[in-house]
Order: sequence, then C-alpha cells, then structure tokens
Amino acid sequence: MKFKTLLAPIALASFLAVSGGAQATVTVYTSQAAYLAAITHAGVDSFDDLDYTTPLSTPQARTAGSHSYTASVGPTSNFFPATDDGVDVWLATNNRRDTVTFSGFSAGVQAVGGFFFGSDISGNSTSATALTLQVTDASGSISQQLLNPNTGSFLGFVSTGGLSSLKLWVGSQGTGEAGVWPTINDLTLGSVAAVPEPQTYALMLGGLGLVGWMARRRKA
Repeated sequence: MKFKTLLAPIALASFLAVSGGAQATVTVYTSQAAYLAAITHAGVDSFDDLDYTTPLSTPQARTAGSHSYTASVGPTSNFFPATDDGVDVWLATNNRRDTVTFSGFSAGVQAVGGFFFGSDISGNSTSATALTLQVTDASGSISQQLLNPNTGSFLGFVSTGGLSSLKLWVGSQGTGEAGVWPTINDLTLGSVAAVPEPQTYALMLGGLGLVGWMARRRKA
C-alpha cells in the first residue's frame, strides 16, 4: 500500500487525479476541516446515545449518517463509554489492553476519521504517551501514531479504494499503558468523489478537440 500524509484537500484531489488504475493509496489527515473537504457524503457517529454508566456489549452495529459499520473490542473485555461532562459521550474500552476495531463498512465507504485520545479509570479524558491507529484496505495496512493526544486530536484516513478496518490501541498492542483506555469521539465516515480513468480523460480530450474542429468549420 502506498501512504501519504497531507493536510490540504487540493493536494489530495491532485494526487487522486493522476493515480488512475494504480493500487489503492491511503492519505492521512490531521486536520478535520481538510478531511471533510476531501470527502463526500460524510456521516458522523457522535456516540452521545450511549449510557456512560454501564458496560456495553461487543460487537455493536452502528451508523454514521447513511453509512453503517461494526464496532468491536477485544480480546479481553467489552466497551465502557466515557465522558467528561455527561453530555458529550465517547466510545471507550472496559480494559486498557484491548484493541478497538471498526469494520464491516457499508459499500462506498473510503474514508474514516475521528477524535482519538485516552480516558482514565473514571472515564475522564487523559493523555496517552502513544496511541496507534491501523487502517486496512485492499492493498494492505498502514499505521499512524498519536503522541499525547487530547479530545481535540483528529486523525482521518482516505483511501482510493474501499476500507476494510480501522484499529485503535494504546501503548503496545495487547499490553496497553497503565491508567489509559483507548477512546473515540465523532467517528466520521465518507466517500471520495469518483475520478475518471485515464481512458476517460483521453475520450474527453478527443471530444473537446472534435468540438473545436466543428466550431472552426462553422466559421469558415
């Protein structure tokens, strides 16, 4: 899998235009605004419908706008939502060593992003020394690390192909980090506007040339 980190949506658009039929490429965004500008049909799962006072079973069938997906956690425990104020609720694990997996995306989902950080044993936000996200599409997997993330730390992945999964864990996978639980807010799914294949560009240019030739004939 090819991998780029870009902040400007115009750069992504230019890259997609020349990628043609090549293998899928994942672009990583650290700006929510740039990520949203790069995708279409964005849908957000805020998790505010969850009860932060009780554990939540796994897996969970969820939706983000018109998109559907599955959230699961393991291998040790289940989910336990978290919050700072009782209003803005986040999806979090019940065991700090567990990995959160988002998968089973509905057709057309090529982008996944959100706010990724840590919460403590009381369910309040806290920083993590290292939080790792791993995204997978048909070409393979790439990982991106967030250092000392907070509730405003955004990360988004956009693929030129369909996405298979996004995984999240704190510290070393399966080991975790003392006092920190992996936490997610406002998971955002979306699509990417279709880009014509090289053959389509050739036909378009040929058509424009024909139109120009006809226009010249009419003026003769």
